[in-house]
Amino acid sequence: MDKKQFKNLIDVLDKIIVAYSKLKDLFEEKKETLKKSKPDDLGVLDNKILALNNEITKLNEERKNLAVEMLGKDTNMSGFIEFATNEAPEYVNALEERKVKICKIIPELVLLNQQNVELLKHGIIISNKMLETIIDAFAPQGCNYNGAGKTDTHEYDMWTINEEV
Repeated sequence: MDKKQFKNLIDVLDKIIVAYSKLKDLFEEKKETLKKSKPDDLGVLDNKILALNNEITKLNEERKNLAVEMLGKDTNMSGFIEFATNEAPEYVNALEERKVKICKIIPELVLLNQQNVELLKHGIIISNKMLETIIDAFAPQGCNYNGAGKTDTHEYDMWTINEEV
């Protein structure tokens, strides 16, 4: 087994960890932007997130290719560690450290993403209510007028005879 492949794998895993850390920072920034209701900043952040997501996708493809070269199939971190135990024990600790880092950051990313989704949903609800209020305020109230051009409140008057002037 070529030890250089393990070195390449560790390099790729380090790049993935750095990318996940950047993604976490962007998710935290997005959360603050959502709280402050700054839609212009949100578009810029989303573009950065998409670009970083593309980078992470490429890094994961690189990791998969290394897995296929080393093991003949794609595998997870436990599979790499098990393989290293037999083929290159000197890399086991390094792989375990990276596994811990990845396993720590993934749930944080998932939680931040879920919080951002909930903030977006809440923002949509608030925006819809504001739009309804604006539409109601500017909508013609023609259906509330009677034939004489007065408002028809459908309330009962205290008089027995109603005259319209």
